[in-house]
Amino acid sequence: MTERLTLPVLPLRDVVLFPGVTSPIGAGRPGTLRAIEAAVGSEDKLIFAVSQRDNVEDVGPESLYTIGTIARIGQLQRGLGGIQLLLHGERRGIAMHIGNEEGFLRAIVREAEELPPVAPENPAFIALYREVRARAAELGQKSGLPEEVVQQVLSGVSDPGRFADLVSGYIDISPSQRQALLETLSVEERLRRVLVHVQRQVTVLDAQEEIKSQVQEELGERQREMFLREQLKQIRRELGEDDEADEFEDLRQKLAALELPPVARKEVDRELGRLNRIGRESMEAQVIRNFLETVLELPWNHRTDDHIDIPRAGTILDEDHYGLRDVKDRVLEFLAVRQLRLAEARAKAETEGATSPTPETDEDGDSQAAPAGPLVESLGAARQGALGSKRDLIGNPDDKAKGPILLFVGPPGVGKTSV
Repeated sequence: MTERLTLPVLPLRDVVLFPGVTSPIGAGRPGTLRAIEAAVGSEDKLIFAVSQRDNVEDVGPESLYTIGTIARIGQLQRGLGGIQLLLHGERRGIAMHIGNEEGFLRAIVREAEELPPVAPENPAFIALYREVRARAAELGQKSGLPEEVVQQVLSGVSDPGRFADLVSGYIDISPSQRQALLETLSVEERLRRVLVHVQRQVTVLDAQEEIKSQVQEELGERQREMFLREQLKQIRRELGEDDEADEFEDLRQKLAALELPPVARKEVDRELGRLNRIGRESMEAQVIRNFLETVLELPWNHRTDDHIDIPRAGTILDEDHYGLRDVKDRVLEFLAVRQLRLAEARAKAETEGATSPTPETDEDGDSQAAPAGPLVESLGAARQGALGSKRDLIGNPDDKAKGPILLFVGPPGVGKTSV
């Protein structure tokens, strides 16, 4: 049977004092001040520090936990607002009775008997204790404490129970969680609970560090980009390249005014960004600029009528190009096929009673509304002959959205572009 002590009661709000931990406490309530004065006037200066269940101003026995800490009062400093004192936790205590005497609370307290590990030499318990020490050291360093200070504090405690209390007094947990650790009398179970809290805080600190690193990296990249852009502006100013910047802005505005399909718009924006990043005098910049200027010249969302005149096309080919009979024949065949398909479309529309011919749309979206002309009759007989063996050139007559294209292959300088 442990000895019972009659001690003044020090109610604690949102604070839990652990054995082996020294903590500064502020007091200002009249009843609390009288309890402190009574403890200071005693020979051993002991006081029963116990947490409140509820944060109320008028403290009674029913608003206090049963298990607290028998503490010794160290330094004490009186001021206008109350008393600041230093409490050192001695051991756990259980309040057998709490009463109000002489204007402050007084309790009959007996020391709480801890439950030591069943087998202190058990490898599992030793591993648990070492893991708690290692994780506590890691938490201290991640919290910003110097490694030497962390090692000095941790090396000063060798008892597993006292070590668990030491860590419990400094980890960032709620008052209710601290009280639960104080009420855990089993040393092994207390170590396990402390390990869970410590590991959770290590994980939180790791996540915070990662987020902080990402934010700093993003801010650093933005600041670096802003700095480099300012430098680039200054360099261009020194080199007299402001006109080029104006030209780029003019090109950008013209491209922005185009009604481009999404795929084309994405590619144009990408090339504009590349042109803005690289030097204006580089070969790559010239290629990109030529590409963008070509995009500007294309008739986006504008349709034109095709006028196919095969005899005139043959005359032009003969006048401008000597020889190349196979190439010329292939070009004329291509034009003939397109004219035949236009004629078929017109005839089909007239058969169905249409008031106007239905223009064919080629792959470029151009409306091909050239008249069939008298040449259709002369080409009708040839259709089953020379063109009949080339059905792949005509394709499916019902598939008006598809058509062949011409591809000229040959070494440089033979006339591919001019043809």
